[in-house]
Amino acid sequence: MTAEVVVGAPRSLYLHVPFCSRRCPYCDFAIHVGEDQLQERYTKAVLAELSRIATGELELDTVYLGGGTPSRLHPRLLGQLLDAIRAHFAVQPGAEVTVEANPEDVTAELARAWLQAGVNRLSLGVQSLDDRALAWLGRGHDAAQAESAVQVARLAGFENLSCDLIYAVPGQDVGTLERGVRRLMAHGPTHVSCYELTVEQGTPLQRQVRSGRRPAPQVEAFLEQRQMLGEVLGEAGLEMYEVSNYARPGRRSRHNLAYWNGLAYLALGPGAHGFLGAAESAALGLASEGAALRYWHLRDTATYIRDVESGASGWRGHEWLGESDLQMERLACGLRLSHGVRLGSTGQLNRALELAEMGLLVVEGRTARATPRGFEVLDRVTLELVSASTPSGRGQP
Repeated sequence: MTAEVVVGAPRSLYLHVPFCSRRCPYCDFAIHVGEDQLQERYTKAVLAELSRIATGELELDTVYLGGGTPSRLHPRLLGQLLDAIRAHFAVQPGAEVTVEANPEDVTAELARAWLQAGVNRLSLGVQSLDDRALAWLGRGHDAAQAESAVQVARLAGFENLSCDLIYAVPGQDVGTLERGVRRLMAHGPTHVSCYELTVEQGTPLQRQVRSGRRPAPQVEAFLEQRQMLGEVLGEAGLEMYEVSNYARPGRRSRHNLAYWNGLAYLALGPGAHGFLGAAESAALGLASEGAALRYWHLRDTATYIRDVESGASGWRGHEWLGESDLQMERLACGLRLSHGVRLGSTGQLNRALELAEMGLLVVEGRTARATPRGFEVLDRVTLELVSASTPSGRGQP
């Protein structure tokens, strides 16, 4: 027997702000380039959707404005959205309120406006402090602007500051990457997310790699660069708490931890994905067909706006998840965390013990967590444990 997965009431809200000055070639997010006049209509549409889904006095511990680029949204409109969220929900004292920003957008005036609007965590898309890598990635800033943005945010009063980095970029060797990371850490960010460059389906980068116009990401450099990042960030006092995320004590991303722990969350805006338990889904007028509901919005910003303006939901679709689906998702997400995940079946436990003998997992009671070697082949480890819950055969990692 396995314990029932409890989704619970949502205590997190994600708001997608799609506006961007350009599309980076590796990006597969739902974005909108140009036409700033859509910002007013977008804001009104989100406010309308917010009124529709605010069914009762739900308490929120985290609010996350992602993108796209929320720093492209006029601060007056961003303030309206945050005010409306506080009006419709009981945003708790000390709630984590995050805004993503690109370095080229950050000014002292804008940083102060975000703080005044109630933002207390800033996530900067630094990506690299190597100008050649930034040019290859198609970013709109250089290394000097990235460092300036970190300094400006710190001076404005952002004590909780996260920076994104991308590694395995063609032409960037481990030494260049290390020097950039050490420069970044000298500015004192409290959280760093490190993402391997990947070629996503349907992106300009995929087409360029296929045609030979660009080289593929440095797969052979992945392990060396990932190991270096962990060492340098560790020296700076940041601990890895998720396979791609490092934080100082008390500065882990509470919002993203809700995702990785399989908790419910609301979502608004074009391209946004939400996840709700059966009770909250019923409150939205959806007859229960499973243990939880995943829903997603129309990706095109103008189409999303027109849909909401017509009185529709702005959703593109939804699916119901059964108990076994939730068990598998909780397992896959939990293995990404440094503290691991509780195993749900005897089959999983037995397979986990075998993987532990190979040096890929540590098993304590019914909890399994990946070793450094296990994190290097995490997808395969996850597949092995998922397969151990089904009648199908087993493989070797």
